[in-house]
Amino acid sequence: MKSIEFAYTALEAVHVGQTVLEALPAKVAQSGHQRVLLVSNRSLSSANNDFAELQQALAERCVGVFTQVRAHTPREDVLALLVKVTTTGADLLIAIGGGSVIDACKTVQLAVDLGLQDEEDLLEYAQRGDGQRGRRAGNAEYYAASSTIRQWAVPTTLSGAEYSNNAGVLDTQRSAKEGYRAPRLCPQHIFYDPQLGQQTPEWLWLSTAIRSLDHAIEGYCSAGSHAFLNGHFLHAMRLFAASLPVVKQNPDDLDARSLNQQAVWLACCGLGTVPHGASHGIGYILGSLCGVPHGYTSCVMLPAVLQWNADALAGKQDDICAALGGNSGSGKNTAADTVRELIAGLGLPTSLESVGVEQSQWPEIARRAIQHPVVRNNPKPLTEEAQVMELLRLASQP
Repeated sequence: MKSIEFAYTALEAVHVGQTVLEALPAKVAQSGHQRVLLVSNRSLSSANNDFAELQQALAERCVGVFTQVRAHTPREDVLALLVKVTTTGADLLIAIGGGSVIDACKTVQLAVDLGLQDEEDLLEYAQRGDGQRGRRAGNAEYYAASSTIRQWAVPTTLSGAEYSNNAGVLDTQRSAKEGYRAPRLCPQHIFYDPQLGQQTPEWLWLSTAIRSLDHAIEGYCSAGSHAFLNGHFLHAMRLFAASLPVVKQNPDDLDARSLNQQAVWLACCGLGTVPHGASHGIGYILGSLCGVPHGYTSCVMLPAVLQWNADALAGKQDDICAALGGNSGSGKNTAADTVRELIAGLGLPTSLESVGVEQSQWPEIARRAIQHPVVRNNPKPLTEEAQVMELLRLASQP
């Protein structure tokens, strides 16, 4: 009998069915938080009327805004946010944006609770992509018994970062990601507003949905998954397959957008509890080294990794194909084919070339990938750079 331990995060509630302006200020008033800092990125805050209206609705509880979080969460931006939190005395961070903004808030929450003040302090807790670790990385005993600052999230993409206790930060000097993890880092409250999602560029909305589809598929393929998670993963696949083409055809269909968001909810219940594989691991490298948005990394790597893993995961891949509406049982389609067709039908890229990754970069990608602990968790083992090069060749086929 398989032994299972499922660790729940500190998430308390997911709010669906109201606009953020209707739901969030009232919840803040009930919460007892007195010093709220709004955190976003420059483009979203300048183009979004809801951002200014939310600031007004929070009135004196809002102690400021921080809009300097860039893509992939550069460490410099995290440290700048830490300074802002310290100077304002904020007791609640409200992240409005995608995974980069949410991860910045998680990392700052960790820093505040541990009394970290600078880069040197922070790196004590870092897990690097090449396997190197700060001497306190992942050690829960170093984490404060109770958080002195919390985060709520208003996601404007579908990446699902709001569900995990992990945060990814970019070392811009090395073009490499470092990870941070501790209990209670995920947001306490998540507010899904499909109307707000209409302001997200189509490519970003749809590609980050594929990122969460990647969470569901690699989660389902993981040896660490189990029946409770598998039910979530498979239904997330069904919802994505049904609702994403509707949003592509009619961006004003709020019911379909809400189903997109609920599919993320299902897909990400296992984040941080089961190991992912090569699509995620190589995706981190494509993001940090090549500047590819994380949604696009899943668009190009997930079908290739499914193709690579096919002989090791035949039964599970049949399940994936069926959940996505494919017909693997008749021999007409594979899981890789079905996923690639879904991605192409949404007008998203399906090859490394189409996201600007040049063949001259492959050797460095392979060198980094074979050291990456997530890549080495792939269900079909990857132990040599030549195998990663073969995967990249599969991902170069349109």
